[in-house]
Amino acid sequence: MQTVESSTGAGIVDLGLYPFEAGTVRLAVHGAEGSPLDFSDPDVRAAIVAALSDDPFAPFSNDALKAHAPPALAALDGALPDHAELARVASLWRPRLLVLADRKDELTGEQTVVLRFEERLREIKRGMAEAEAAGDEDTREALHAKYIEVGTTYAGRLAAREQ
Repeated sequence: MQTVESSTGAGIVDLGLYPFEAGTVRLAVHGAEGSPLDFSDPDVRAAIVAALSDDPFAPFSNDALKAHAPPALAALDGALPDHAELARVASLWRPRLLVLADRKDELTGEQTVVLRFEERLREIKRGMAEAEAAGDEDTREALHAKYIEVGTTYAGRLAAREQ
């Protein structure tokens, strides 16, 4: 497990739960060399800490991610198709990087639909965490059921895209 502590002391973030966000910062800072999920470099860790927000339910600052998106996108694109690990995540990471880099016009219709599913899943997951923190088990369970429903549809969409 790779974790970092927020500079404001807002909490400890497990980077494994935020592979895209932490990976974006890593690509921007360190480029495509090595594993996109290796956050051990001190410069990468410092940049990740600087990109954190005080929101325990969305620990990465969207503004910070937007600032990292153009160099991360350039690193990703420059490494493809030869970098096996990045090639595996490119179909999911590249569309999100395009949005963060204000290049939405380059998205296909299918990518836009998939991004909407991902955003909906993030919203539901946040709602579940907030309900759990508030001790509202009924709401958390209802949202969990919704998460499974939306997640199943999303997975089916991704599977159909790969065929």
